[in-house]
Amino acid sequence: MPRTFARQVLSSVRLPLGSGWRQGLLLVGLCIAPVIDTAADVAPLRFAADVHGLTSAEAREGLPVELEAVVTHFHRKLGDGFFVQDETGGIYVRLQRLEIDLPLGERVRVHGITAPGDYAPVVALRSIEKLGPAPLPPARPVSAGALSSGRFDSMRIELRGVVTSVTPVERSNVPHLALQLRVDGQTVLAGVNQYTESSLDLADAEISVTGVAGGLFSRQRQLLRGVLLVESDEDIDVLRPPEPVEELPVQVIGDLFRFSPDGYAGHRVRVSGSYLGGPAGGWLAIRDGTGGVFVETAESWPDLQPGDVLDIAGFPLRRAQTLWLDHAQVLARRPGSPPEPTVTSFSVGLNRPGHLARMNGRIVGQPRPGDDAWVITLRTTDGNDFEAHVSPATDRYPSAWRDGAVVTVEGIAEAYTRPGQNLDLFPFPTALRIHVQSTDKIRLDETAPWHTSPDFALFLIGGLVSAGLLFAAVSVVAILLARKNAALQETRRRLQEAREELAQRFTLRTSEWRQELAARHAAEADFALLTAERTRLGRELHDTLEQSLASVGLQMDAVQGFYEKRPDKALGLLQEATRLLRESQAEVRRSVWNLRSLKLEETTLPDALEQLGKALNETQGPTITFRCVGEPVTLRPSVASHLFRIAQEAVTNALKHASARSIDLGLTFNREGVELAIVDDGQGFNPEQPVREGHFGLRGLRERAAALGVELEIDSRIGAGTRIRVQVPVTRTVNASS
Repeated sequence: MPRTFARQVLSSVRLPLGSGWRQGLLLVGLCIAPVIDTAADVAPLRFAADVHGLTSAEAREGLPVELEAVVTHFHRKLGDGFFVQDETGGIYVRLQRLEIDLPLGERVRVHGITAPGDYAPVVALRSIEKLGPAPLPPARPVSAGALSSGRFDSMRIELRGVVTSVTPVERSNVPHLALQLRVDGQTVLAGVNQYTESSLDLADAEISVTGVAGGLFSRQRQLLRGVLLVESDEDIDVLRPPEPVEELPVQVIGDLFRFSPDGYAGHRVRVSGSYLGGPAGGWLAIRDGTGGVFVETAESWPDLQPGDVLDIAGFPLRRAQTLWLDHAQVLARRPGSPPEPTVTSFSVGLNRPGHLARMNGRIVGQPRPGDDAWVITLRTTDGNDFEAHVSPATDRYPSAWRDGAVVTVEGIAEAYTRPGQNLDLFPFPTALRIHVQSTDKIRLDETAPWHTSPDFALFLIGGLVSAGLLFAAVSVVAILLARKNAALQETRRRLQEAREELAQRFTLRTSEWRQELAARHAAEADFALLTAERTRLGRELHDTLEQSLASVGLQMDAVQGFYEKRPDKALGLLQEATRLLRESQAEVRRSVWNLRSLKLEETTLPDALEQLGKALNETQGPTITFRCVGEPVTLRPSVASHLFRIAQEAVTNALKHASARSIDLGLTFNREGVELAIVDDGQGFNPEQPVREGHFGLRGLRERAAALGVELEIDSRIGAGTRIRVQVPVTRTVNASS
């Protein structure tokens, strides 16, 4: 890698050890003086490969260049530079605003300095000498992949491919010709500076074209795509002239891209099929008896009708798992019968892209805007989601297209791969979209549920006003619970810090560590109880209060209808509504009472049950008695909590459902463990009968018994009361630290 003489000299300068600072400065001055004098004598770079081999940082240093090479490409009106090539490679030379005229094939001596360039290092021109005509370097045949790699940048190359489009363009009021070539299955752009009218008919011709390898680059100095720069159409050798589209044989769509001993040459094909539809001014879709294909064409056919038979010529290619005809033209049109849908399910749609589909599904979520279309996500009965793209996009979509509505859509099926799918491991489409051309192709089969309507909030205002005080009370409770939850979280954080500190002093503070651990268990148990109570409260409000309020609302609506003509009937309905509200009031009182959780860590289980009985005797009609047998022992916090909640839930069930007059709470301590029994003289029930949907009392009792690792015993008969018993063995009751 070239380095300047100045850098070599400076890198060898060292201050001698033991000398004075004045001697050191003198030595440095003596070294710098010859560097300044000899900087102009640095050996220039004499080959294109030497310039191309620099890094962008090295090229930015402005190293001197003096090379002899042949001019291979120069556009006198468009370019700000020209290409030259010697025996080592090619390089781009910037004119630096110099006005010169260089014929193709002129051998020149270039004087300049290096520059980083937009992609590869270049030469910034200082002066140039013409040395006379010289033969052009031989063009090297390359593939499209080699052109895209950048390794042949600025060199004369030869490409062979099929012309897919010919487009005259202007840049800075200078006309040139843009050719799109299909080379090795890739699309390559070739720009021809000078061309004749005959070159406009090269579409579908197989050609060999010679030019200089260039490219389009990003602002980050990255090669976006390779471009071939061609001096004139004299550098184009037609290997096979295009076949007239009228003489092309009609192929069936299903045979495209299938195996052939000759392979696929990339030439234009001609197909015939029924027109299915397509967005205005965009693509269109046709199908024959073997398959469907999407067609990309610049022509506009506003009067096409579904079912018209079209003869189309174009270049076939695969795009996103779907067959397309690119740069296509419609050759003929004949009237035909309207097509019938052939895709009716998700799996069939994946296997028949480009076919007419009619599918049914339930709308998931709300429609969202897409590319000039509304996009609706639909879910089939077998759980597959697909998209319906409804065009053209309007300011608003019909209000019936709501979450939960069932619709049938008709349009053109397109299979595609989902984002993130590994195409190397599974190259098959897994997603489906249906292109629907208008809103009248969507049929509403089932309206959306009433609760998804935007006007649902207005419908609920009346009920919300009547329940405002209740919701306010619940909000206060929720705030208190949230504060307690925050306090528990803070307690957990502090306990974690204490645990880390105790780990370092374990041998000296064993007793204190045990106390902190017990406190942590108590906090976690309290948090679990809080969560369980929230769940129970939600179930209770849903099971009772919501149903009662709904009934009251119906009664009040009926009163409005009977108020003027049937006042006696309206009075009866008002009395029934009053009764339901009083029952709701009682349910709210019981729910609020259940929220008054006793802290078992501050009292014993017998005391908590005794307080429970006293509290209920003060607020309820039935008589509640409590008895404790045996010597009480200290229970684990989780065991005491579950037993208390079982008693509380059992008493609540007796009050709500059994119409009990007396309830007996019994707690017995013995050698085997602890036993809890709740006996009432209510109306009883059949334990074998399934629990009604929405009632969670017995389920909650069994869940708490299961958490204790025991079974819940229920003895009840209709008309004979109920007895509920839980026996917890001693191995599960005593604290581990006791």
